[in-house]
Amino acid sequence: MARITLRQLLDHAAENNYAVPAFNISNMEMGLAIMSAARAANAPVILAASRGARAYAGDQLLARLIDGLVETFPEIPVCMHLDHGND
Repeated sequence: MARITLRQLLDHAAENNYAVPAFNISNMEMGLAIMSAARAANAPVILAASRGARAYAGDQLLARLIDGLVETFPEIPVCMHLDHGND
């Protein structure tokens, strides 16, 4: 499954009465752990990048990391949350 919008994810969660976790991510190991847990729980996930993570890894690298995670875990709906940046 490709990336989805936060609205799609939250609407589905509200209709089906479940919560969706958001996890800050800054490297591959964190991404793999989060996605493996989402796979085990058969659950969608919100991947967030904090201001610090964006400063550390950079937007381009984080975007490619998310692309790789989506390709590696195609059955997991993923929403990327970037609301913690400066702009």
